[in-house]
Amino acid sequence: MNKAGYLAAAVFYACMLLVTAPASLLDALIQRISHERLSLANCQGTVWHGSATPILHTEKASTLALHTLQWRIIPQALLLGKLKAELAWDNTESVAPMELTLSRDAIILNNLLLPLPAEVIGELSPYLKPAQFSGNLTIESRQLSYTDNRLQGNATARWIQAGSAMSAVHPLGDYQIDIAAAQGTLRATLSTQKGALLLSGQGSWSPAQNFHFNGTARATDQAALSELLHHLGPETAPGIYQISL
Repeated sequence: MNKAGYLAAAVFYACMLLVTAPASLLDALIQRISHERLSLANCQGTVWHGSATPILHTEKASTLALHTLQWRIIPQALLLGKLKAELAWDNTESVAPMELTLSRDAIILNNLLLPLPAEVIGELSPYLKPAQFSGNLTIESRQLSYTDNRLQGNATARWIQAGSAMSAVHPLGDYQIDIAAAQGTLRATLSTQKGALLLSGQGSWSPAQNFHFNGTARATDQAALSELLHHLGPETAPGIYQISL
């Protein structure tokens, strides 16, 4: 075999390695990028078309498993110098497929649909952890982008059929958090859609400043929710409890 033949064989072999690269290779990459706050379990398929279960690693050394995520990389985008993938969660319906696009200067996520375990709310503050919140938590956004070290876009988090180990009342209610990202700061506004526990408040987060939240909690039946209300914060007015995180 001449030199051209060896070169062609080497290129073919390299392409085959890329095409058949196992999905598990993404786990090490994602752990490094996320500083070991996120990992992938049960990896199946290849880097180009596969599935895995994302695992959140909290600061309390606990883990939270998400739904199984499927992905498919669009090879045509590589010709434009971009990496583009379609994403979908098992057992979760969405109006439009999620699309992740990576380029030299930006990360863009379209049609975000992120189902999360409600337990993640307890990770926001050690005061919330004992409440052992439950329910269905989903974050949605038409588009989020990250460029010049700044996150831009709007998102909505919905907490449906909320519950707590500190209350026999179930569900506590349905809640919505409107999130706006601009100028490197995330701002969130909490409101109650319906329920026995009435929550409201505003919070913010930025890389230079930890998460802060100030709000209030009330109840349609204060006696039934007394333990939870007193745990959320002090009573600053009759029937009104201050939440500060």
